[in-house]
Amino acid sequence: MMSDLVVMSADKNSVNLELLANAVPGALYQLERSPDGELKFNYASQGVEAIYGCSADALANDIRLLTHIIHPDDLQSVLTSMHESARYQYLWVKEYRVIRNGKEAWIYGHAVTNKQEDGSTLWNGQMLDITERKLLELKAEEQQRNLMQAERVGRLGHWQLDLETGLSQWSDTMYGLHGLKKATTEPSLALVLEKTHPQDRDVLTEAIEAVKQAGARDVEHRVMLDDGEIRWLRESGIYRINQAGREVIFGITQDITDYKELELKLRQTGGNDEYTGFYNRRLMLQSLQRRFSLFQAHSEYQYYVLVVHVADNATTLKVASQIVRENIRDYDTPGSLGNGLIVVLMSTLSAEQNTDCLESIREQLNQHGVEHKTALECAQVTDLRFDDILIRALR
Repeated sequence: MMSDLVVMSADKNSVNLELLANAVPGALYQLERSPDGELKFNYASQGVEAIYGCSADALANDIRLLTHIIHPDDLQSVLTSMHESARYQYLWVKEYRVIRNGKEAWIYGHAVTNKQEDGSTLWNGQMLDITERKLLELKAEEQQRNLMQAERVGRLGHWQLDLETGLSQWSDTMYGLHGLKKATTEPSLALVLEKTHPQDRDVLTEAIEAVKQAGARDVEHRVMLDDGEIRWLRESGIYRINQAGREVIFGITQDITDYKELELKLRQTGGNDEYTGFYNRRLMLQSLQRRFSLFQAHSEYQYYVLVVHVADNATTLKVASQIVRENIRDYDTPGSLGNGLIVVLMSTLSAEQNTDCLESIREQLNQHGVEHKTALECAQVTDLRFDDILIRALR
């Protein structure tokens, strides 16, 4: 009687695990690579049909179906990544395209690699359809390329600010960017500050002071239109003494609302680190690379990176990330690069304000007894890669 109960309990657990596997987003699977390189699926949950467009049974019977499903431009890359994963026994992570029901889709796969005694390799992992997120990323990258080109051309809106009088001269497009009519508007710094979102006014004022010291600066801020719409603008200015001996700033303005909204959608559709809730390694590196590419094209557009390094465990990361979140601005970009490394791409060019943020984070980490290494680094013209900044911060 007792043995019957044990069997029934085991059967129930087996059924529950199968139901759980089929309830998980995407598909769970186990893939085996024999010592001679043959691949086969030992298991795939029902979600694999939504991923690949064919059933788990079909894949189990003939894995060669994948050669017709995985995009031909990505097939060799996928196979190579699996070979390297088996060879060096590291976590397999890959994004690739598939042709599913005649349409292109993006898949994200990750799996734990286990070497068996007979020389075979097992991958236990999950596949997710990331088509929506990937298309947003690609569109954001396209928007960024267009934005950089527009900044080089500088024809979307130009202006001149007289620092003594506070009065400005605007091109016609500047009025539209601020939701104003040329016939009834007298451009001035006071007007721009009035239209700027209250949370961003200090950032804009600091940027104007900074441009006088450095000669050139850019700043991103929100403006509020009369109909309630909020737009994001990027201002890029150069400080000069004009022929009359007056201090002026010449600048261009770019509407980056679409790019900012796409960035927000990316955060909402995934890509967050499990313990910190920040950008995961992939998205954070993309953000750092985009900003560094802009810096390479225009070295006068400096930027700051805040780095916090703590123990790589869930408890410490959650405490540290909460402290970071409470001290940074809502438009700073935080991310987790793994191994206890938290990085924040700062949105303001004010060294003083960024230093205050760093000191506050340090103080609170000490209060919570969290061992840490923290640093604030500014991009330099001698940096060849964006991770040169990170290396400098971690010394």
